[in-house]
Amino acid sequence: MYNEKYKICEGKSKIIWQDPNDSSQVLIQNKSVITAGDGKKRDFLPNKDEMATETTCNVFHFLHTHGVATHYLKRANSITFLAKKVSMIPIEVVIRKIAFGSYLKRHPEVPEGALFSPLVTEFFLKDDENHDPLMIWEENENKFILCNSQEPLGDGWIRLFDPSLLVNGSLIPKNTLEIQNIRKLAVEVFWLLEKVWADLQVQLVDLKIEMGFDSETGNLLVADVIDNDSWRIWPQSDKFQMKDKQVYRDFKEITPEAIKAIQENYKWVSEITFRFKY
Repeated sequence: MYNEKYKICEGKSKIIWQDPNDSSQVLIQNKSVITAGDGKKRDFLPNKDEMATETTCNVFHFLHTHGVATHYLKRANSITFLAKKVSMIPIEVVIRKIAFGSYLKRHPEVPEGALFSPLVTEFFLKDDENHDPLMIWEENENKFILCNSQEPLGDGWIRLFDPSLLVNGSLIPKNTLEIQNIRKLAVEVFWLLEKVWADLQVQLVDLKIEMGFDSETGNLLVADVIDNDSWRIWPQSDKFQMKDKQVYRDFKEITPEAIKAIQENYKWVSEITFRFKY
């Protein structure tokens, strides 16, 4: 299955392989690597490949049963799942229910823990070199404005975004309707996951997802992975019980004890999300 001639691309945490039996499908293999800070912080996390695959398959199965269009087809093995081939939109969509994390850097006037109603939806260009700039849609100009995602809005650099600068530029949303469709799908996913987490006494704080267009139909699909790197979750609505990747970000020194603690969190998530199916 993992013949190098079938490798399409490799990222920080996964490898995409062409399905040798069907050109419209890919195999997505997770890796036992955990990263933060645009990949500057990187560590080996034993069995993360299996835990991430379990979580992703549980989540996508749940979304499928609730009518959400995704690229997920089925689990292939312990570290790989089969998916429809999509043309990825080079944007991370983040949906926020509670003010936390990088949002507070851009909005220092907002207190940590503030509840958003309606939900806040943000777009970030996938660009590690520039720390995934925030993309603000200017409806009157039919263009995105890029802002520094690590500084208060207005203090960082701001520029109009020219999609032609990207190889995948044609996949950047080009009008308000496309933006609305992406936002609508992202919010639908958030509400579904918030409800299933709430049934398990866990608060979904925020969620990061990616999307793409089906290579055969052109339909918009939820794609990539949704695992414990994709959200913030607080059991009993208590941030001090967090189980997500923020725990890894917060460790100043990655010791064997830290790795064990992080691994236990990822294991807990992979096991409890199995209950999403029922």
